[in-house]
Amino acid sequence: MMLPEMIRSTLEKLVKNLRSQESVSGIGLFGSWSRGDADSSSDVDLLIADERNFNREYTDRVEPNGLLIDLNFIPKKWITGVVPSEIDQRLYELHILYDRDWSFGNAKEWIAKAYRKPERIDVRTETYLVDSDIYISRATSAYARGDFRSACVFAGLGVECLSRILIELNLLPISNSRFIRALEESAKMLKMPRIFDDYLTVTRMCGVNHRKAEKKISLLKETWNDITNYTREHAFALNSSHSKVKTALEYYGKCSFLEGVVARSYALLKEGAYVETAHYVLRILASMLENFAWLTSTDKATRAGYASILRPLRSSEETERMYDNVDVAFDVSYVDRKKAHTTIELAKETTLSIRRQRKNLINRLINSSPSSKHPPVALDKRR
Repeated sequence: MMLPEMIRSTLEKLVKNLRSQESVSGIGLFGSWSRGDADSSSDVDLLIADERNFNREYTDRVEPNGLLIDLNFIPKKWITGVVPSEIDQRLYELHILYDRDWSFGNAKEWIAKAYRKPERIDVRTETYLVDSDIYISRATSAYARGDFRSACVFAGLGVECLSRILIELNLLPISNSRFIRALEESAKMLKMPRIFDDYLTVTRMCGVNHRKAEKKISLLKETWNDITNYTREHAFALNSSHSKVKTALEYYGKCSFLEGVVARSYALLKEGAYVETAHYVLRILASMLENFAWLTSTDKATRAGYASILRPLRSSEETERMYDNVDVAFDVSYVDRKKAHTTIELAKETTLSIRRQRKNLINRLINSSPSSKHPPVALDKRR
């Protein structure tokens, strides 16, 4: 890997400290720096296999020498048993930095052989179908309850999940900051350009220019401030919430997280990638809000609202400004029943089109491809 010296030397020290922890059995670099498409605004991503007894992944952020590094912890059993499909790409991109007992090396060797096989692609894309169904169901429920703005946000998230299938079939990596470009290229390659156009329509990102994209960055910063202030003032509710929500909001609440998001957003803006900027900001904002909804339900001792992401913000003076900002960021301020219905129907039509063609596309495109466009990096089993 051709890493800048500052990153290389910082990683060497960090890896040395991490490997001294008894529970850490493997460390690897993945993401843009591993793929070779990083720039100065890109964070560094490390995948860490941990032997402690936990059943989910979680992310922590550290900032040694001013370098923004995400530590993605996964249970070691995920790479020694049945590998969950959600970590396929990370294993495929992985450049191993430490591997105590060859577990990372063995998992990487397996995924290098399985990653582009139709059977494994079917598993990954089936996961996207499930996620999409969940969001479309939430959109329908929100609509039935008269929360038309939440309905539109969920509809957009549903179409995004299904759109990932096209990117997979085009043999491109899925990245939050390169999603729009990858989707547009994939839709053209698959001769399904309407999917890309419909995605922009459902998510209300048609016609995003420099001013609108920059405004979304500003609204994200304001919403981040409001969320972090709320979590600080409601520490008891945060500590009482589900551990997944707690760790997610603690991660989002770090100043270094906002610093990294803003830097990446402005880098995209400088490239003239206005729609890409909008997508990147809104995807992060949606994830923050989904976790925040769980926190507010804990704080108010109410049932978590699966079918609402915006309306609960309007019910309290503490979050009323947040509601207004999010409203504008997602461009749903003027959504009424008719517009929400049109959005949901287009989302359903788009996802149904992808669903119907998925199996045939896997068989036709993957079976006809003799090799991957993105071969895995050489295996490094350094102890």
